[in-house]
Amino acid sequence: MAPLPDLRASAHPPLARPGVLLVEDQPEVRQLVAGLVRTRGAECDTAHGVAEARRLMSRKRYGLLFVDVILPDGSGLSLRGGLPPGAPGEEPLMVVITGCADVEVAVRALRAGAVDFIPKPFTAGEFLSRYDRAYERWRERELVRLYGRTLEALVRTKSDELARSSRRMEEVLDGTVASLGAALNLKDHETADHCVRVSQNSVRLGRRLELSEFELRNLRWGAYLHDIGKIGIHESILLKPGPLTPEERAVTRQHPVMGGAMLANIEFLAHSTDVVLGHHERYDGKGYPHGLAASAIPLHARIFAVLDSLEAITSARPYRRTSTFAHAAAELERSAGSQLDPEIVEAFLEVPSDEWVLQGPAGD
Repeated sequence: MAPLPDLRASAHPPLARPGVLLVEDQPEVRQLVAGLVRTRGAECDTAHGVAEARRLMSRKRYGLLFVDVILPDGSGLSLRGGLPPGAPGEEPLMVVITGCADVEVAVRALRAGAVDFIPKPFTAGEFLSRYDRAYERWRERELVRLYGRTLEALVRTKSDELARSSRRMEEVLDGTVASLGAALNLKDHETADHCVRVSQNSVRLGRRLELSEFELRNLRWGAYLHDIGKIGIHESILLKPGPLTPEERAVTRQHPVMGGAMLANIEFLAHSTDVVLGHHERYDGKGYPHGLAASAIPLHARIFAVLDSLEAITSARPYRRTSTFAHAAAELERSAGSQLDPEIVEAFLEVPSDEWVLQGPAGD
Protein backbone atom coordinates (compact mmCIF):
# COMPACT_ATOMS: atom_id res chain seq x y z
CA MET A 1 0.00 0.00 0.00
CA ALA A 2 1.42 3.37 -0.97
CA PRO A 3 2.38 5.78 1.85
CA LEU A 4 0.04 8.63 2.66
CA PRO A 5 0.91 11.87 0.85
CA ASP A 6 2.08 14.79 2.99
CA LEU A 7 -0.51 17.51 2.54
CA ARG A 8 1.94 19.99 4.06
CA ALA A 9 4.53 19.34 1.36
CA SER A 10 3.46 22.53 -0.41
CA ALA A 11 2.83 25.38 2.01
CA HIS A 12 1.30 27.39 -0.81
CA PRO A 13 -0.35 25.10 -3.38
CA PRO A 14 -1.25 26.92 -6.59
CA LEU A 15 -4.72 28.46 -6.65
CA ALA A 16 -6.46 30.35 -9.39
CA ARG A 17 -7.19 33.98 -8.58
CA PRO A 18 -10.69 34.58 -7.26
CA GLY A 19 -13.35 36.00 -9.50
CA VAL A 20 -14.20 39.52 -8.27
CA LEU A 21 -17.51 41.32 -8.66
CA LEU A 22 -17.89 45.01 -7.84
CA VAL A 23 -21.42 46.32 -7.35
CA GLU A 24 -21.21 50.13 -7.48
CA ASP A 25 -23.39 52.77 -9.14
CA GLN A 26 -20.66 55.41 -9.55
CA PRO A 27 -18.79 54.87 -12.87
CA GLU A 28 -15.56 56.49 -11.67
CA VAL A 29 -15.42 54.18 -8.63
CA ARG A 30 -16.10 51.14 -10.83
CA GLN A 31 -13.28 52.16 -13.16
CA LEU A 32 -10.84 52.76 -10.30
CA VAL A 33 -11.58 49.54 -8.41
CA ALA A 34 -11.52 47.38 -11.56
CA GLY A 35 -8.11 48.77 -12.45
CA LEU A 36 -6.73 48.20 -8.95
CA VAL A 37 -7.97 44.60 -8.88
CA ARG A 38 -6.27 43.91 -12.19
CA THR A 39 -2.95 45.01 -10.67
CA ARG A 40 -3.34 42.01 -8.35
CA GLY A 41 -3.68 39.64 -11.29
CA ALA A 42 -7.44 39.11 -10.96
CA GLU A 43 -10.34 39.92 -13.26
CA CYS A 44 -13.05 42.23 -11.99
CA ASP A 45 -16.61 42.27 -13.32
CA THR A 46 -18.79 45.25 -12.46
CA ALA A 47 -22.49 45.83 -11.94
CA HIS A 48 -24.29 49.13 -11.34
CA GLY A 49 -27.09 47.61 -9.26
CA VAL A 50 -28.50 44.59 -7.38
CA ALA A 51 -30.45 43.09 -10.30
CA GLU A 52 -27.46 43.14 -12.64
CA ALA A 53 -25.26 41.66 -9.91
CA ARG A 54 -27.66 38.76 -9.40
CA ARG A 55 -27.64 38.02 -13.12
CA LEU A 56 -23.84 37.89 -13.15
CA MET A 57 -23.72 35.75 -10.00
CA SER A 58 -26.13 33.26 -11.50
CA ARG A 59 -23.71 32.57 -14.36
CA LYS A 60 -20.29 32.76 -12.75
CA ARG A 61 -18.63 31.84 -9.50
CA TYR A 62 -17.16 34.80 -7.65
CA GLY A 63 -14.79 34.55 -4.72
CA LEU A 64 -14.88 38.20 -3.64
CA LEU A 65 -17.83 40.58 -3.73
CA PHE A 66 -17.35 44.33 -3.21
CA VAL A 67 -20.69 46.08 -2.76
CA ASP A 68 -21.91 49.56 -2.10
CA VAL A 69 -24.66 49.81 0.50
CA ILE A 70 -26.99 52.21 -1.27
CA LEU A 71 -27.72 51.32 -4.91
CA PRO A 72 -30.41 52.52 -7.34
CA ASP A 73 -32.47 49.30 -6.99
CA GLY A 74 -31.80 48.35 -3.39
CA SER A 75 -29.09 47.63 -0.86
CA GLY A 76 -25.93 45.80 -1.79
CA LEU A 77 -26.25 44.02 1.55
CA SER A 78 -29.16 42.04 0.08
CA LEU A 79 -26.64 40.13 -2.01
CA ARG A 80 -25.34 38.54 1.16
CA GLY A 81 -26.93 35.34 2.46
CA GLY A 82 -27.86 33.26 -0.53
CA LEU A 83 -26.94 32.86 -4.18
CA PRO A 84 -29.60 32.93 -6.90
CA PRO A 85 -31.02 29.48 -7.81
CA GLY A 86 -28.60 27.57 -10.02
CA ALA A 87 -25.65 29.83 -9.23
CA PRO A 88 -22.25 28.08 -9.30
CA GLY A 89 -19.96 27.75 -6.32
CA GLU A 90 -20.12 28.87 -2.72
CA GLU A 91 -21.18 32.17 -1.24
CA PRO A 92 -18.52 34.80 -2.08
CA LEU A 93 -16.80 36.75 0.66
CA MET A 94 -18.39 40.19 0.88
CA VAL A 95 -16.55 43.47 1.45
CA VAL A 96 -18.81 46.48 1.98
CA ILE A 97 -17.94 49.85 0.38
CA THR A 98 -19.71 52.66 2.22
CA GLY A 99 -19.80 56.39 2.72
CA CYS A 100 -18.82 57.78 6.07
CA ALA A 101 -22.48 58.31 6.99
CA ASP A 102 -23.08 54.60 6.56
CA VAL A 103 -20.62 53.31 9.17
CA GLU A 104 -23.40 51.94 11.37
CA VAL A 105 -24.78 50.07 8.41
CA ALA A 106 -21.33 48.69 7.71
CA VAL A 107 -21.01 47.48 11.30
CA ARG A 108 -24.32 45.68 10.97
CA ALA A 109 -23.07 44.16 7.73
CA LEU A 110 -19.95 42.86 9.46
CA ARG A 111 -22.09 41.29 12.14
CA ALA A 112 -24.19 39.70 9.41
CA GLY A 113 -21.18 38.08 7.77
CA ALA A 114 -19.30 40.63 5.67
CA VAL A 115 -15.54 40.24 6.15
CA ASP A 116 -14.56 43.91 5.96
CA PHE A 117 -15.70 47.38 4.93
CA ILE A 118 -14.00 50.20 3.03
CA PRO A 119 -15.15 53.74 3.86
CA LYS A 120 -15.50 56.27 1.05
CA PRO A 121 -13.55 58.14 -0.06
CA PHE A 122 -10.55 55.78 -0.14
CA THR A 123 -7.09 55.89 -1.66
CA ALA A 124 -5.65 53.25 -3.96
CA GLY A 125 -3.36 52.05 -1.16
CA GLU A 126 -6.26 51.72 1.28
CA PHE A 127 -8.30 49.71 -1.20
CA LEU A 128 -5.40 47.40 -2.08
CA SER A 129 -4.70 46.81 1.61
CA ARG A 130 -8.33 45.77 2.18
CA TYR A 131 -8.33 43.74 -1.02
CA ASP A 132 -5.22 41.85 0.09
CA ARG A 133 -6.81 41.15 3.47
CA ALA A 134 -9.98 39.80 1.81
CA TYR A 135 -7.92 37.78 -0.66
CA GLU A 136 -6.06 36.05 2.20
CA ARG A 137 -9.39 35.18 3.82
CA TRP A 138 -10.58 33.75 0.49
CA ARG A 139 -7.33 31.87 0.00
CA GLU A 140 -7.54 30.28 3.46
CA ARG A 141 -11.06 29.13 2.69
CA GLU A 142 -10.04 27.72 -0.68
CA LEU A 143 -7.10 25.86 0.86
CA VAL A 144 -9.42 24.24 3.37
CA ARG A 145 -11.72 23.18 0.52
CA LEU A 146 -8.73 21.94 -1.51
CA TYR A 147 -7.36 19.90 1.39
CA GLY A 148 -10.87 18.61 2.08
CA ARG A 149 -11.25 17.39 -1.50
CA THR A 150 -7.77 15.84 -1.37
CA LEU A 151 -8.59 14.01 1.84
CA GLU A 152 -11.92 12.81 0.48
CA ALA A 153 -10.18 11.41 -2.61
CA LEU A 154 -7.50 9.84 -0.42
CA VAL A 155 -10.07 8.22 1.86
CA ARG A 156 -11.96 6.85 -1.15
CA THR A 157 -8.75 5.47 -2.63
CA LYS A 158 -7.61 3.89 0.61
CA SER A 159 -11.09 2.53 1.28
CA ASP A 160 -11.11 0.91 -2.16
CA GLU A 161 -7.65 -0.55 -1.55
CA LEU A 162 -8.74 -1.84 1.85
CA ALA A 163 -11.88 -3.38 0.37
CA ARG A 164 -9.80 -5.13 -2.30
CA SER A 165 -7.32 -6.31 0.32
CA SER A 166 -10.16 -7.52 2.53
CA ARG A 167 -11.69 -9.45 -0.37
CA ARG A 168 -8.33 -11.01 -1.13
CA MET A 169 -7.81 -11.90 2.52
CA GLU A 170 -11.32 -13.38 2.70
CA GLU A 171 -10.53 -15.52 -0.34
CA VAL A 172 -7.29 -16.73 1.29
CA LEU A 173 -9.09 -17.58 4.52
CA ASP A 174 -11.88 -19.37 2.67
CA GLY A 175 -9.23 -21.32 0.79
CA THR A 176 -7.61 -22.32 4.08
CA VAL A 177 -10.94 -23.52 5.44
CA ALA A 178 -11.53 -25.51 2.25
CA SER A 179 -8.10 -27.09 2.62
CA LEU A 180 -8.90 -28.17 6.16
CA GLY A 181 -12.15 -29.66 4.91
CA ALA A 182 -10.30 -31.45 2.14
CA ALA A 183 -8.00 -33.02 4.74
CA LEU A 184 -11.05 -34.49 6.47
CA ASN A 185 -12.49 -35.63 3.15
CA LEU A 186 -9.41 -37.81 2.63
CA LYS A 187 -10.63 -39.87 5.59
CA ASP A 188 -14.40 -39.55 5.20
CA HIS A 189 -15.39 -39.26 1.54
CA GLU A 190 -19.04 -38.48 2.31
CA THR A 191 -18.35 -35.21 4.13
CA ALA A 192 -17.40 -32.75 1.35
CA ASP A 193 -20.79 -32.04 -0.25
CA HIS A 194 -22.50 -32.41 3.10
CA CYS A 195 -20.28 -29.69 4.59
CA VAL A 196 -20.99 -27.32 1.70
CA ARG A 197 -24.76 -27.75 2.03
CA VAL A 198 -24.96 -27.33 5.80
CA SER A 199 -22.63 -24.33 5.59
CA GLN A 200 -24.75 -22.58 2.97
CA ASN A 201 -27.99 -23.40 4.75
CA SER A 202 -26.63 -22.24 8.11
CA VAL A 203 -25.75 -18.85 6.64
CA ARG A 204 -29.20 -18.58 5.07
CA LEU A 205 -30.90 -19.22 8.41
CA GLY A 206 -28.40 -16.94 10.16
CA ARG A 207 -29.43 -14.09 7.87
CA ARG A 208 -33.05 -14.83 8.71
CA LEU A 209 -32.10 -14.42 12.37
CA GLU A 210 -30.32 -11.12 11.54
CA LEU A 211 -26.79 -12.15 12.45
CA SER A 212 -24.02 -9.68 11.61
CA GLU A 213 -21.63 -10.30 8.71
CA PHE A 214 -18.90 -11.15 11.24
CA GLU A 215 -21.18 -13.71 12.89
CA LEU A 216 -22.27 -15.15 9.54
CA ARG A 217 -18.67 -15.61 8.46
CA ASN A 218 -17.81 -17.51 11.64
CA LEU A 219 -21.01 -19.55 11.39
CA ARG A 220 -20.16 -20.45 7.77
CA TRP A 221 -16.66 -21.59 8.67
CA GLY A 222 -17.79 -23.44 11.79
CA ALA A 223 -20.53 -25.26 9.89
CA TYR A 224 -18.13 -26.28 7.12
CA LEU A 225 -15.61 -27.61 9.65
CA HIS A 226 -18.06 -29.02 12.20
CA ASP A 227 -16.65 -32.56 11.88
CA ILE A 228 -12.99 -31.54 11.57
CA GLY A 229 -12.22 -33.42 14.81
CA LYS A 230 -12.87 -36.71 13.00
CA ILE A 231 -9.38 -36.33 11.54
CA GLY A 232 -8.21 -37.61 14.92
CA ILE A 233 -10.35 -40.77 14.78
CA HIS A 234 -8.86 -43.93 13.32
CA GLU A 235 -10.30 -45.08 9.98
CA SER A 236 -11.16 -48.47 11.45
CA ILE A 237 -13.77 -46.72 13.58
CA LEU A 238 -14.68 -43.85 11.28
CA LEU A 239 -15.33 -46.08 8.25
CA LYS A 240 -16.60 -49.17 10.05
CA PRO A 241 -19.50 -50.60 8.01
CA GLY A 242 -21.37 -52.12 10.96
CA PRO A 243 -22.55 -50.89 14.36
CA LEU A 244 -19.98 -49.40 16.70
CA THR A 245 -19.16 -50.94 20.06
CA PRO A 246 -19.76 -48.81 23.18
CA GLU A 247 -16.00 -48.18 23.36
CA GLU A 248 -15.85 -47.10 19.71
CA ARG A 249 -18.88 -44.87 20.20
CA ALA A 250 -17.18 -43.20 23.14
CA VAL A 251 -14.17 -42.48 20.90
CA THR A 252 -16.30 -40.90 18.17
CA ARG A 253 -18.02 -38.70 20.75
CA GLN A 254 -14.69 -37.04 21.39
CA HIS A 255 -14.51 -35.52 17.90
CA PRO A 256 -16.20 -32.21 18.91
CA VAL A 257 -13.60 -31.67 21.63
CA MET A 258 -10.74 -32.63 19.32
CA GLY A 259 -12.06 -30.33 16.61
CA GLY A 260 -12.47 -27.43 19.02
CA ALA A 261 -8.90 -27.88 20.23
CA MET A 262 -7.64 -27.85 16.64
CA LEU A 263 -9.42 -24.62 15.68
CA ALA A 264 -8.65 -22.83 18.95
CA ASN A 265 -5.01 -22.62 17.87
CA ILE A 266 -5.89 -21.04 14.50
CA GLU A 267 -6.42 -17.34 15.19
CA PHE A 268 -8.92 -16.52 12.44
CA LEU A 269 -11.03 -19.59 13.33
CA ALA A 270 -11.09 -19.00 17.08
CA HIS A 271 -14.66 -17.61 16.84
CA SER A 272 -15.84 -20.61 14.78
CA THR A 273 -15.39 -23.20 17.49
CA ASP A 274 -18.97 -22.85 18.83
CA VAL A 275 -20.41 -25.04 16.07
CA VAL A 276 -17.53 -27.51 16.22
CA LEU A 277 -17.83 -27.98 19.98
CA GLY A 278 -21.60 -27.82 20.24
CA HIS A 279 -23.07 -29.44 17.13
CA HIS A 280 -24.02 -32.63 19.03
CA GLU A 281 -25.50 -30.89 22.06
CA ARG A 282 -29.30 -31.15 22.45
CA TYR A 283 -31.74 -28.49 23.55
CA ASP A 284 -32.99 -30.79 26.36
CA GLY A 285 -29.46 -31.29 27.71
CA LYS A 286 -29.12 -34.93 26.60
CA GLY A 287 -26.43 -34.32 24.00
CA TYR A 288 -22.64 -34.46 24.15
CA PRO A 289 -19.82 -33.75 24.87
CA HIS A 290 -20.87 -31.44 27.75
CA GLY A 291 -24.61 -32.00 28.14
CA LEU A 292 -25.46 -28.33 27.63
CA ALA A 293 -29.11 -27.31 27.47
CA ALA A 294 -31.24 -24.49 25.98
CA SER A 295 -29.45 -21.12 25.81
CA ALA A 296 -26.30 -22.57 27.38
CA ILE A 297 -25.67 -24.06 23.93
CA PRO A 298 -24.02 -21.36 21.75
CA LEU A 299 -26.42 -19.76 19.26
CA HIS A 300 -24.36 -20.82 16.24
CA ALA A 301 -24.47 -24.45 17.37
CA ARG A 302 -28.27 -24.26 17.86
CA ILE A 303 -28.67 -22.83 14.36
CA PHE A 304 -26.43 -25.48 12.87
CA ALA A 305 -28.28 -28.30 14.65
CA VAL A 306 -31.47 -27.48 12.74
CA LEU A 307 -29.73 -27.56 9.36
CA ASP A 308 -27.71 -30.65 10.24
CA SER A 309 -30.96 -32.43 11.10
CA LEU A 310 -32.48 -31.27 7.81
CA GLU A 311 -29.45 -32.64 5.99
CA ALA A 312 -29.65 -35.98 7.81
CA ILE A 313 -33.33 -36.45 6.94
CA THR A 314 -33.17 -35.36 3.29
CA SER A 315 -29.87 -37.04 2.34
CA ALA A 316 -29.47 -40.63 1.15
CA ARG A 317 -27.97 -43.13 3.57
CA PRO A 318 -26.99 -46.79 3.01
CA TYR A 319 -29.83 -47.86 5.31
CA ARG A 320 -32.63 -45.59 3.99
CA ARG A 321 -33.80 -43.47 1.07
CA THR A 322 -34.05 -39.69 1.03
CA SER A 323 -37.10 -37.99 2.50
CA THR A 324 -39.05 -35.03 1.17
CA PHE A 325 -38.71 -31.56 2.58
CA ALA A 326 -42.27 -31.74 3.91
CA HIS A 327 -41.39 -34.84 5.92
CA ALA A 328 -38.17 -33.22 7.16
CA ALA A 329 -40.01 -30.05 8.22
CA ALA A 330 -42.51 -32.15 10.19
CA GLU A 331 -39.67 -34.03 11.90
CA LEU A 332 -37.89 -30.81 12.83
CA GLU A 333 -41.09 -29.37 14.24
CA ARG A 334 -41.56 -32.54 16.27
CA SER A 335 -38.00 -32.25 17.62
CA ALA A 336 -38.46 -28.62 18.69
CA GLY A 337 -37.99 -28.32 22.45
CA SER A 338 -36.20 -31.66 22.79
CA GLN A 339 -33.35 -31.92 20.32
CA LEU A 340 -33.72 -28.48 18.72
CA ASP A 341 -34.28 -24.88 19.80
CA PRO A 342 -38.00 -24.21 19.14
CA GLU A 343 -37.49 -20.53 18.23
CA ILE A 344 -34.88 -21.41 15.61
CA VAL A 345 -37.10 -24.17 14.22
CA GLU A 346 -39.90 -21.62 13.95
CA ALA A 347 -37.62 -19.27 12.00
CA PHE A 348 -36.57 -22.17 9.76
CA LEU A 349 -40.18 -23.08 8.95
CA GLU A 350 -40.88 -19.51 7.83
CA VAL A 351 -38.40 -19.85 4.95
CA PRO A 352 -39.77 -21.25 1.65
CA SER A 353 -38.55 -24.77 0.92
CA ASP A 354 -36.93 -23.82 -2.39
CA GLU A 355 -34.42 -21.57 -0.59
CA TRP A 356 -32.67 -24.53 1.04
CA VAL A 357 -29.86 -26.51 -0.59
CA LEU A 358 -30.74 -30.21 -0.32
CA GLN A 359 -29.27 -33.46 -1.56
CA GLY A 360 -32.70 -35.04 -1.93
CA PRO A 361 -35.93 -33.66 -3.40
CA ALA A 362 -37.25 -30.37 -2.03
CA GLY A 363 -40.82 -30.98 -3.09
CA ASP A 364 -43.68 -32.34 -1.03
